[in-house]
Amino acid sequence: MKEAATADCLYLVSSSASREYVLGCVECLALPRGSIQHFRYLHPYIDEQLRDSLPTENGELPNALRSLPVVVVYLYQEQTSGKWSAEQSKHPEGAYLPIRCGRLLNAFSEGEVAHFYFEMGDYIAAEKVGKSARSILNKKVRFLKSSSKNARPSFAHIGTHLKLASPKTEDASAFQTFVYKAYEPGEWRTRSLGSAPLDVTYDIVFARVVGLFQEVNGNFLELSPVHKPVLGSRYSEYELQTGAKYHLKITTHLSARTPAQLAGQGTAQLGLMYNPDLIKPIGPTSFRIASQYDLEYWSFTVDSHRNQHSMLTVRCNHEVAIDRDNFVRREVLCPEISLQISITVPPQT
Repeated sequence: MKEAATADCLYLVSSSASREYVLGCVECLALPRGSIQHFRYLHPYIDEQLRDSLPTENGELPNALRSLPVVVVYLYQEQTSGKWSAEQSKHPEGAYLPIRCGRLLNAFSEGEVAHFYFEMGDYIAAEKVGKSARSILNKKVRFLKSSSKNARPSFAHIGTHLKLASPKTEDASAFQTFVYKAYEPGEWRTRSLGSAPLDVTYDIVFARVVGLFQEVNGNFLELSPVHKPVLGSRYSEYELQTGAKYHLKITTHLSARTPAQLAGQGTAQLGLMYNPDLIKPIGPTSFRIASQYDLEYWSFTVDSHRNQHSMLTVRCNHEVAIDRDNFVRREVLCPEISLQISITVPPQT
């Protein structure tokens, strides 16, 4: 393993090549601050210098990669003649769209696969010095595996830190501005031409789990998830107390302008899944996505007689395919966000 050269920022690209890749970007927009995301790449698709600097799972991350800033990037591309290419993207500012910022927690290679665990942080600012974040990214970063003449595209890439983040106080406006200005519906699709054509466009539910709050004496205290390791991997967990009251804040923001354009034509529904033996809801824990924007608090108490672990999951119920014509179809795409929780019981006095 080689020591990584001085690195400014790690750009992790997810593309339109599959529904799961597109969903990965939608999930990055939805996850609350402090949550941990996991991206994986085969070695042929990552920066050669980065690949050579990665340890094995039990190895030590080089100093140059520790707590490295991360930017998640979406890339629209099409498949022709069995090859995926971004050349079909006609966007005047370039094919690469920055999605969200974060911080690298760990990375390693397992055989021919590289794993990256990173903490979700700031949203992308709409503009910097009068230029869009997308324009700046495409002009300043060349997503290539090496400097050689025939280098292939790199999907996990070390590049200049462009400082595209907006501050935490602007999370709501940055998220909404992305949906209105940066999101181009025609790019969020999986399109493959040739002998087995496929063209899937996605009606995206842009949801955002703002945070989990504990109510104490009428005040809402925002909780930060605690990071925990399992060998080389990382996960985040909210630590809750039995008998306490909590509120999960969630918002949606869509680009649709009329009810017929809403995901699932207004039939999609977001809901909270939980263990009813441990979680006792206070009021509704679901709502129908019937407008361009919404904000809800799902409230609950925790009831357990022993310390244990569980899960809170935000899930969308919808029809899988809402329109189909030959090889063309439309699907609702909504993030499923799972928040791990640990429940503690105060000691008896």
